[in-house]
Amino acid sequence: MLLAAELKRKAIHLASLVIPLGYFATPPSWFVWWERALLASVILSLAIEVFRLNHPRTRHVFRHFFGELLRNHEEATLLGSTYLLIACLLSIHLFPKPVAVLALSFLILGDTVAAIVGKSMGRIRIFGKTLEGSLACFAVCYALTAVMPGIPFPVGLVGAAVATVFELLPIPLDDNFRIPLSAGFAMELLLR
Repeated sequence: MLLAAELKRKAIHLASLVIPLGYFATPPSWFVWWERALLASVILSLAIEVFRLNHPRTRHVFRHFFGELLRNHEEATLLGSTYLLIACLLSIHLFPKPVAVLALSFLILGDTVAAIVGKSMGRIRIFGKTLEGSLACFAVCYALTAVMPGIPFPVGLVGAAVATVFELLPIPLDDNFRIPLSAGFAMELLLR
């Protein structure tokens, strides 16, 4: 049952891969368009969050349609999808294109695989997560590093390691926010 709900959540998570892939595929002249579209998405998402969190009727309707997709802590805080949109906006604004695309891909693909492997095969618990999930996250991030143009492999490897560590650690900040920003900052600093 838990794995089925996790697979549904992660299917939505995977759909967000359209953001880094679309950004990667568009010319530099579209950069401002991406920032504006993501800013509008963040504002809309935050407006929905305000209604969801502060109006009982809206919260009830939201829970009716999306209840099984919500994590327990999301009942009283921002949704992971809102954190993901904020992280996309900040990553695209703060980092060079290859770094932003790779950092967001670490989150979307690495975190998805970590959750699925951890829930289905994980046995060794670390900080409430599983070693198997973390190793799967690192393997996916490592593979992404190998295929991402514009980033030296050692820099991407450090980013992959940072993303994996920030996925694993029990930092009280949503992983949709902390994974791409921590990995992006690490890679961007090494590229200077």
